[in-house]
Amino acid sequence: MSITAIVLSSVIFWDTGFAWAIMAGIALLYLIIVAYASSTIQANYFIKSVHAGKKKSIALTFDDGPDPVFTPRILKILDEKNISATFFVIGKKAEKYPELLQQIVDEGHEIANHSYSHHPMIAFFSTSRLTADIARCSEVIQKAIGKMPAFFRPPFGVTNPRYASALIENNLLSIGWSLRSMDTTTKSKNKLIDRVISKLKHSDIVLLHDHLPVTADALEELIGQIIERDIIIQPLSKVINKEPYV
Repeated sequence: MSITAIVLSSVIFWDTGFAWAIMAGIALLYLIIVAYASSTIQANYFIKSVHAGKKKSIALTFDDGPDPVFTPRILKILDEKNISATFFVIGKKAEKYPELLQQIVDEGHEIANHSYSHHPMIAFFSTSRLTADIARCSEVIQKAIGKMPAFFRPPFGVTNPRYASALIENNLLSIGWSLRSMDTTTKSKNKLIDRVISKLKHSDIVLLHDHLPVTADALEELIGQIIERDIIIQPLSKVINKEPYV
């Protein structure tokens, strides 16, 4: 589309003396749009993701585990509060701690795919490499719990056109979020709690991480405040009316 616009502009404005400036402006605008679309999963530009539920209940989702220290702490709190959540696991970590995946499932939670490598440059993987990376995570999950995940969350929330075919090939549904806790940047559990509670609304998919001390420190009070507001917490599959495994 950008190439077509540039070509047309060059023809239309060639004799005005502004052709190069207009073409440069169009190219810059296109790059801005692509950058925004890639980094903002809610834009649904390259792939369609689910960002909120279809019910009044909310879902707590945890990325980047399993972690041998903080995942058990989080599981203990969820068990004490009788809350079920969804864990988007990194395959290379799950491979090291399959017993944690089994514990997650045994305690009534769901497991989803968050790529095998979670490589910082995964957005630049070729289609075949991306497809293989995602498939490897699903295989690790299946080996650990005997089930193939149906949900996937792109690392860093970054998408591109290659994800579309990779997810089709792996029979996965992309999941985003409607409320980001910012637990990866805040060091204060009170700030984390205040941010979530101040923005929380029915049908939210809340993004948290189970490899961080601040999340484990904040979770019990966070759940307590959510319950005080008469908001029901359910697993992601219940909130979006989709099966968690294939």
